Amino acid sequence: MALPWTRSDRPLADTYSGADIARLTNLTRGRVSQLRTAGESDALPEPDAPGSTTTRPLWRGDTVARWCARTGRRLPPVTASWLMPGPDGPHLRRESQQTLRLLQDEVPDDPELRRPPIDVHVARYTTAGGSGPSVWLATVLAPGEMRRLLGWPLKWPHGSPLDHLVHEILAAFEPDHRAATDLLGTLVLLPTIAEPEYDSMSGDVRVLQLHKGDTGDRAADRLHGRLRQLRPSADELRDLAQALGHRLPWWPPGCATPALVSSWAPDAQRLPEHVPPPLAGAQAFLRRCESAAADLQGTLRDSLLELGRYRWNRATSGWRGDVFPDHGALPKDCDVDIWQVAVEFNLPPSPATSGDFDEGLEWVMDHAPSQRLARDAVDTFGDPGSAGTVLLDTNSLPSPFRELLTGQVTSAEASGSYRAQRVLDALDAHPAAAAGALLGTWPAVTGPSWFATSPGTGLVALHVPRVMPAPASFPGTPLEVVLLRTEPVGSYGQPAPAVGFVITAQDRVLLLPAQGRPADLAAAIEHAVWHPDVPTPLVGLAPSSNQSLVTAVDALVETGPRVTPWEQLTALVAPPPRNGSYFSCCGVAAGPAEGKIESRA
Repeated sequence: MALPWTRSDRPLADTYSGADIARLTNLTRGRVSQLRTAGESDALPEPDAPGSTTTRPLWRGDTVARWCARTGRRLPPVTASWLMPGPDGPHLRRESQQTLRLLQDEVPDDPELRRPPIDVHVARYTTAGGSGPSVWLATVLAPGEMRRLLGWPLKWPHGSPLDHLVHEILAAFEPDHRAATDLLGTLVLLPTIAEPEYDSMSGDVRVLQLHKGDTGDRAADRLHGRLRQLRPSADELRDLAQALGHRLPWWPPGCATPALVSSWAPDAQRLPEHVPPPLAGAQAFLRRCESAAADLQGTLRDSLLELGRYRWNRATSGWRGDVFPDHGALPKDCDVDIWQVAVEFNLPPSPATSGDFDEGLEWVMDHAPSQRLARDAVDTFGDPGSAGTVLLDTNSLPSPFRELLTGQVTSAEASGSYRAQRVLDALDAHPAAAAGALLGTWPAVTGPSWFATSPGTGLVALHVPRVMPAPASFPGTPLEVVLLRTEPVGSYGQPAPAVGFVITAQDRVLLLPAQGRPADLAAAIEHAVWHPDVPTPLVGLAPSSNQSLVTAVDALVETGPRVTPWEQLTALVAPPPRNGSYFSCCGVAAGPAEGKIESRA
């Protein structure tokens, strides 16, 4: 389709007078005055520009451009959008589609400048004869999102992802040399995001006019300089939808997968999908819990089922529309005459949950038949019985303590334990570790704790329990303490955490449930003194504000492992806070009278 252009080489003005319209359309002023008569078939609309008067009527630029298109006096693309509807169209049809992968030219040495590939589905729309400008609908596929086209690091082909996309689109494009304009068409970047957001995505749509000069080399950032930074108006989007012959597809967050996007067509029958792609992980987690629970009995079975259902219900809450805005529904500020939901979902009913899954979560950490099940549980809920895994060089430990720590290790099989695997993985990741790590357990008071040894190196990795038992239940009176800095593991320049061991009169070794700064270890020591009948937790334990104790702990950590009398540190512990101060981390509060310790329900 060859669109007839009215001669003009200037951008559209904000306001036009009758004389301006005459010059713009090559009509006489008298004819423009006649076209103000309502009886004319191509009559001018009523003046609508600010400042218009009966003696000097003024029209908005967009009003004039639309009147020109409607009456067959279409303005050229340099002046007004070629997609404005008129008797000559444009009437486009979907001609082809392709999926493009955009990659960096070279992988930068700096990890901060590395970017994953960007996959883009591009559908091209042309006229029936293939002549005239085209429209390219570009959809960035999940897990990417459209905004990734708009920013870039160094070393990207053709300068940026957007330039790269335009180059790939136009690489095999043959422009019509007979056309009266250098316009090739319009690139439309449809809004897609990877994760749900409670803001509308409709404002993220971008429109870019492509010209013949874009097929060759361009100055850096030239396309970004032309890219529309403001949201296209509703009229412009409505023109686009009318020219395409269908409403624009709106993809729910994370749902623009290659399979769904490539199979989407405006006139194709679309059956509801059962599960949105972002919920696939939660659904797999639920099914793994159901599979594992089939072999269990009693409360453990119920708790494991509750674990899977709880995550599923939490993941689907934003897709049902009963509590939060429905992620799968068209945002409220999207015009239904312009946008359509590209894919719909038919979620199964939500099972009832109680949130009582502690027993099931603890079982998963050491007995799950699937490492994926345990790993997903940790990512979602954390590990209730683990404060983490640390590495030690036993060659640097004082000899009596080293023998106490390593001499009680018993060889063991992992038997699918996720915690055991984390201990082995931490040891294997150390550059000085030897192959063939040996797995065992050492008799922590809270139960056997995983312990891995690297043969011939002195390196060991051990699991740190999240809670230390109440001092009153210790097997023997605490006598000595060893504080030390652990070996770094992938910390990227950050200091390795510090840990502390307590040695009792019966030669049992206890591990303080804290790792990190000296203030964290000092807080665990304070807790053991203040609450001898209460287990010491890790999570939520506020750092100590006792500067004398923190300084002493810091000195012991930084000067290397050494055996120190327990009383040297406990003597620095001040009385617990009074006047109703709370230790919310452990459920114990100081009473208002005489600082008595009371248990909080």
